[in-house]
Amino acid sequence: MKEKLFIFIFLIIFFLVLPNDNILTFSVCAQDADLPKTVPRTVLVELFVQETCTTCPTAEFCLEDLAWEYGTSKFILVQEHLWGDGYDTPETNARYDWYVGDGNKGTPDTFINGLTKRLQGLFCDCIIENYECYKDVIDEELTRPPLIELFASKTSLPNPLSQGGREEKVANIAVEGMVKNISDIPLKDLAVCGMVGKERDEPGLYFYIQDVFPFQDMSALLPGATFYFKFIPEISLIPESEIDDEKEVLHSVIFVQNLETKEILQALYIE
Repeated sequence: MKEKLFIFIFLIIFFLVLPNDNILTFSVCAQDADLPKTVPRTVLVELFVQETCTTCPTAEFCLEDLAWEYGTSKFILVQEHLWGDGYDTPETNARYDWYVGDGNKGTPDTFINGLTKRLQGLFCDCIIENYECYKDVIDEELTRPPLIELFASKTSLPNPLSQGGREEKVANIAVEGMVKNISDIPLKDLAVCGMVGKERDEPGLYFYIQDVFPFQDMSALLPGATFYFKFIPEISLIPESEIDDEKEVLHSVIFVQNLETKEILQALYIE
């Protein structure tokens, strides 16, 4: 009995003299260990524009400003030109047709995470109100928990590629990575895709797409399952003698899209 009383008193004294910081540290570490792994949501916004469009500059200004504000870990903006304006490609025109089909076409046309949200034209003539409306939609998408996680990297290929049998300077890189189902349900009708774009200082050319990768279809992805992919962009580069910098700035984005609903589940900007 005396021994138990002695041990009890000893433990009380021990915890009383133990520094509070040590107790707090132990508590926080124990809580952190129990927390599930979280994956941030990244929103992909596709802005379809055309050089002669008089209202496109307002959409470009608002979304480019938001892209700088959020950063590519939360919000990726790509600009896809249409209808022979000098910056369009067959792939950007085909992607717009895939989205719209026989529906109403016109620019600016904004797709937020694919067909999760489509905003055609402007909300109003006021730039500030347009900015706030875009921001509200993006913030809403950021709150949705992701179902998948994306990993990807960009590597240089050993030899420069030639295009069409000509000695044309092209990007000699490969983009490869993995898709993982982090949800507790099987996912189907998914495909991984990607884009490579260039950058200029002019409005509307913040990240204008020059190559859209073909879809790589995935079979039903069970919880915890992974899918590996690899893309090699086909994008021509301006000769270094014709530009001020040493090389052109290229941007890459990978995303997973549902081919039935055309919803984009997750996106990743690749440095």
